[in-house]
Amino acid sequence: MVPCTEECKRAREEEEDDEKRCRVCLEGEEDGPLVQPCACSGSIKWIHEHCLERWRRTSPREDAAYCCGECRDYYRDALSIKLLSARLQAERMNGQDISLTLDTLAQELQVQGMHDEAEPLYREALEMDREMLGSGHPNTLTAINNLGQLLQIKGDLAAAKPLCREALELRRETLGDRHPDTLTSISDLGQLLQDEGDLAAAEPLCREALQVRRETHGSRHLSTLNSINTLGNLLYVKGDLPAAELLFREALQVYRETLGDWHPVTFMLTNHLGQLLLKDKANLAAMTSQHV
Repeated sequence: MVPCTEECKRAREEEEDDEKRCRVCLEGEEDGPLVQPCACSGSIKWIHEHCLERWRRTSPREDAAYCCGECRDYYRDALSIKLLSARLQAERMNGQDISLTLDTLAQELQVQGMHDEAEPLYREALEMDREMLGSGHPNTLTAINNLGQLLQIKGDLAAAKPLCREALELRRETLGDRHPDTLTSISDLGQLLQDEGDLAAAEPLCREALQVRRETHGSRHLSTLNSINTLGNLLYVKGDLPAAELLFREALQVYRETLGDWHPVTFMLTNHLGQLLLKDKANLAAMTSQHV
């Protein structure tokens, strides 16, 4: 196949622009500017803002307010919050079950950076689940984890820690030590303790998560690579540079093979390894000068 030249690409783009039509009303830009609000591609990627808003307000789909019905991409905009807030208020007034909308709105607020607004919703969801389902129910454990993660993002580590510990303890009891949700709680608590500066308490948790993920998923799985990076960062901060270097090199090799040299994750890890090597070289030079 002959590769497409720049002229060919421009011609295709111009042809596509000439054929732009709203995927809802099938009209062009004479009815208003066409936008690309989601990850849809091809002829269905264009839509009028007013057509999109009307669909999101009137569609029978439960997730139309915040999610594209075609590509399943999230809109992450002010209208998502407005429509979900209105739905939550209506469900409260009508005495309906609010648990799903409550959690969805809280997550939407969190993703859009409105952490203070999300916190009371997460707290309400957790209180409801504890009362109705009990502390060991999977939904309750998810609610505990959601609130703990939010508090950790906000920097309130003192409030997040007991929630992370509770989630881990209950998941160990109900799901076992090797369940993916348990491993997530192990990693979350390990990261929190590392953020607090308690490296001695964080290290065994990070090692446990990595060991089990290697055994269950293999060394090239994304969750395993995340654990490798987490433990590598901890050892770097701790000052154990040789051990951190081995982990960084292992992860970097896999990322290069799977993502390529220019992927942002590969580039970031290359930078981390470079910083480690520079620090190790500086430490060696300092030690050498002391013995001269």
